[in-house]
Amino acid sequence: MLTRPTVSISLVLLLLISTSGVIYYVQRTLLEIEEALPIALSKQERDIRVLVYEMGRLVQDIEFARANTGLTSFGVVLRQTDTVELFLDKMSREYRFNDMLGISMIHARINPAVYDIKNWLTNGIFNFEPTSAHTLELVEERAKQAYEEAELLLQEVAQTAVDRLTVQAGRIKSFRSVMVITLAVLTLMSIGLVILGLRLQRIVIALKDSEEQIRYRANYDSLTQLPNRANFVEHLHEAITRDRRNNGLTALLFIDLDRFKTINDTLGHDYGDELIKQVADRIRRATRETDVVSRLGGDEFTVMLTNVSDEIHASIIAKHILARLSQPYMLDGHEVYSSASIGITLSPIDGRDVNTLLKNADMAMYEAKDQGRNTFRFFTSEMTDRARQFLEVDKDMRLALSQDELEVHYQPIYDTQNHKLVGVEALLRWQHPQRGLVLPTDFIRVAEETGLIEEIGQWVMRRACSEVREWLKHDLHPEFYLAVNISMRQFKGGFDKAQLQRILYETGFPADKLLLEITETLLMDHDTRTSEVLAEFREMGVRLAVDDFGTGYSALSYLREFPVSTLKIDRSFIRDITQSKSHLGLVQAIIAMARGLHLKTIAEGVETAEQGELLAELNCDMVQGYFYSKAVSASEVEKLLFSDRPHVVAVRSV
Repeated sequence: MLTRPTVSISLVLLLLISTSGVIYYVQRTLLEIEEALPIALSKQERDIRVLVYEMGRLVQDIEFARANTGLTSFGVVLRQTDTVELFLDKMSREYRFNDMLGISMIHARINPAVYDIKNWLTNGIFNFEPTSAHTLELVEERAKQAYEEAELLLQEVAQTAVDRLTVQAGRIKSFRSVMVITLAVLTLMSIGLVILGLRLQRIVIALKDSEEQIRYRANYDSLTQLPNRANFVEHLHEAITRDRRNNGLTALLFIDLDRFKTINDTLGHDYGDELIKQVADRIRRATRETDVVSRLGGDEFTVMLTNVSDEIHASIIAKHILARLSQPYMLDGHEVYSSASIGITLSPIDGRDVNTLLKNADMAMYEAKDQGRNTFRFFTSEMTDRARQFLEVDKDMRLALSQDELEVHYQPIYDTQNHKLVGVEALLRWQHPQRGLVLPTDFIRVAEETGLIEEIGQWVMRRACSEVREWLKHDLHPEFYLAVNISMRQFKGGFDKAQLQRILYETGFPADKLLLEITETLLMDHDTRTSEVLAEFREMGVRLAVDDFGTGYSALSYLREFPVSTLKIDRSFIRDITQSKSHLGLVQAIIAMARGLHLKTIAEGVETAEQGELLAELNCDMVQGYFYSKAVSASEVEKLLFSDRPHVVAVRSV
């Protein structure tokens, strides 16, 4: 019979042996899971992706050889076949038969096809020469089969990688449950518990990383960290659905690098990958945060532009992308130049589903390549023509500023009561060296879209102040003043008290002789900065006028909130004032309201004597229009200014 001490010792020994066995099992299992988690999938998958890419190039080279018979094109096919064969040999040397995802399937599916292709291209087939059309046709069919097999293999490999990670994650979850029970049983083994607890923490972190990796790999490109094709298709589908509800417009840009294969083959795939990453970064920097940039695969990228106004908006973004991508790249000390071709399509104009839009953008991209690369094309030629014209006008306008092609013409303004000249309105003109005189209607919209209007606006104000300052030296009428129109874009672009003071100082023009014309839209913008800047202008002594008054259809409370001194009645109301009772009543009401608020009125677009007489009867202060005079040069204005009559000068930038 065993004594109690013997039993106790036996139980302790049994517990220690059991505990040691459990600890050994836990230790071994943890090590196995820990080693299995960081599976080296990246290099294996990349090698198979390279194989798919090289097989695709082989198919393209064979198609080119069939369309362009000759030894040169046939030699390209042979070299590409050797490239594929060498890459397969490299994979065979680097991996054991069972340690690479899908390596056995490569031997079974790809090697026989490459062997057949190499044999047929070297020895021919049956009685046909290697370079014969029949041989190339069979080679092309065999190559396409191998390419399709390689693509299927790539999909299987990617799914296998995800499945392995999922299995490991499940194994970790199950093991975590076992560990909870084990820790409860081994409470007496404090040292073992600490070790197991630390290892359990590492496993939990590994599990979390694995789960995140699974989600990330399913939605993002591993090389560029951009959304992948599936992720992009989902975003595009959502945008199309949203456009249907809101009548919005979405632009899809399909970007393909020009001559990427040359760089890839010359410097190697590692340099090609680095180039792809730099290209992705440049595209991101050329787009807005709300735009979606993705990599479809290889050297193909897509950009989804939401809430675009028209094709001009999309063309501006495409131009910025092309400019960034054409800059030199530094690849490990090598300076490399590349460019891209972009195809653009609009939803819902060109299509209402994802597949149609991708197909249209792809077709437009190939059209851009056919046109010489490093350019963009829309799916429809009409949009391409409008975008090209837009960009040409933008380029010519920037040259016009530097080459002094812009000038100012003046249109006289007359007093309605005594019919005397009281001012002029200066209109911006562009004297193009080839197209002749270009009116503002043909280029102002381009300047507004590109932001060039800010520079043009300052140029007009500086030129007007300089010319009128020369006239002021001749001691004209004491109330003589100058009015300059400020566009919405110019004001939002930063035009403020500091800029205005600098222009007045440089030209020597007095602030109390200046009248700034602004739109109703600007006053109704409810922007705190607008109120502050206009108040600063008024403190300087500058006057304010509302241009095109009546077209805004807005509340008139701003006439009390802002220091406005003049209303310019829009020409659309003057045109039918003698035939339309409604227009007559509206103009009459505007004039009466202005007089009640102690404001001056100017009627634009007077083209008949009857209109002028009627405006005089309505007590409108000033009129201008073709009936009195068209716009004339500064020298012609001087002849009128120095005829010893009171004058008011109004200068407008657009």
